[in-house]
Amino acid sequence: MATTQPTENRLTAAMAGIVGDEHALGSPEDRAHFSQDIFSFRDGPVAEVVAQPADIGELTEILGYAVAHQCPVYTRGGGMSYTHGYVPTHASSILLDLRRLNTVREVNRAEQYVVAEAGCTWSQVTEALAGSGLQLEFTAPFSGIYSTVGGAISQNVPQGMRGVLGVEVVKIDGSLLRTGSWGTRAGHPFYADFGPNLTGLFLGDCGSFAVKTAAVLKLRREPEATGYCSFAFESYEDMAATMVALSGLAFIRRCVGLDPYKSQNSIKVGFREALETVKAVASTQGKMAGAKFSAQASRNFMEGVKWSLHLTIDGDCDEGVAHNLERVRGVCVPSGREIPNLLPQAMAARGFSVRGFLGPKGERWVPTNSLFPISQAPEVATRVQAFFESHRQAMTTVGMWESYMTNFGAGYFLCEPSVYWPDEVSSLHLAHLDADEAKRFRNHPANPGARALAQKIRRELKHLLQSMGAVHVQLGKYYGYADNLQPAVWQQIQALKQLFDPDCLLNPGNLGFTPTDGTNR
Repeated sequence: MATTQPTENRLTAAMAGIVGDEHALGSPEDRAHFSQDIFSFRDGPVAEVVAQPADIGELTEILGYAVAHQCPVYTRGGGMSYTHGYVPTHASSILLDLRRLNTVREVNRAEQYVVAEAGCTWSQVTEALAGSGLQLEFTAPFSGIYSTVGGAISQNVPQGMRGVLGVEVVKIDGSLLRTGSWGTRAGHPFYADFGPNLTGLFLGDCGSFAVKTAAVLKLRREPEATGYCSFAFESYEDMAATMVALSGLAFIRRCVGLDPYKSQNSIKVGFREALETVKAVASTQGKMAGAKFSAQASRNFMEGVKWSLHLTIDGDCDEGVAHNLERVRGVCVPSGREIPNLLPQAMAARGFSVRGFLGPKGERWVPTNSLFPISQAPEVATRVQAFFESHRQAMTTVGMWESYMTNFGAGYFLCEPSVYWPDEVSSLHLAHLDADEAKRFRNHPANPGARALAQKIRRELKHLLQSMGAVHVQLGKYYGYADNLQPAVWQQIQALKQLFDPDCLLNPGNLGFTPTDGTNR
């Protein structure tokens, strides 16, 4: 199909005619900033214009223009991803920054749901629920101060997608579609499974099928009581085996497993202020509580800890929480030992943070996500550690090190190894750091050799994990979704792409849709 893509100035002017001059960003600096994610570098295409629509009407006009000129469109939420989901593969393109669609439309206490526009941050949604006695059914991403509802459901949050009751999307042809009971003539968005569950088509699709404008998120009552506990283990395998044994306990709301490096450094990076908050709260609960906290916090309460597991436990009363904590101890103590529970309290007090997207000295960072059947946890732990040991010499030479984030849910085990290395820090990172850290990290020199090693190690790690049967969230353009499917399944996904976006104008490259696969122009 012949294209009639306009020049940069014409494209910027066209977008300004729809969203206004202030929200049609055409400077080289703005375009480069918005065209990168956490793990991209200045070596790829940059969108010709960043358009920031304020409502569905403006969004529909932009899509109409894109269809008329066969101009690719990339959709960006909070910009916290690292798999190039919104990073352009075409220079002559529009990048949609959807953060102005940021209204919490409704908090329905009776039916227990919230309707949030796609550009709302998870922090905004949490604030909207304050005082309602309700909370999200799933734990929002740690990056929720910046990451958005639309971005997260496009990328997937482990276990979180079952808490989405419906979505509102705009198709490339400008038509609006709502799913679940939201799509009935009555339009009440209280129920997901009315007939075929169309909502699932748009969860984890990386924006390939339509542009999300809002979502209905299921709520639940806040627990009557909450407790915290932490345990130390000598090996990753011991911690992983304990996760297998804990996986059937529904009262565990949050579980975070840390490797030796994170166990020792988490109180130095990201949780220092949160620990002070916990200390202040403890002091308001009386001298005994404050004194107990001070005694724990006066020393390094993680001293000597290698692998550590941090749990948040819900119950219907204080006695119920105490009972649940005893059940957890009965599982954890045989292979581990209990340690002060300050870190999960600090996680709860901190709420949201993105400080972990760099190392303590401003090292660059990239994770590789993988999910396995829960029974594979010990095997995964062993093989992933062996993988890094096989690269130890090369990593040490360039100052590279690895760390792990680990958790589990209903039936799955999440292993997310990350690598850190010295390199220049991007404008995207700097924009989300406090002023002092941004100043310290701003002039880090480029390190192309270490960067190339990080890219190589990550590719090899991805192949290892997939050979073991891994699936992933945040698919973007990185994990080879198409290659990981049975051929018949991929054919059906291609048919859906043809139905919703026949010219492949929405986020080309995501999920493996490329100009050579027969589904796009």
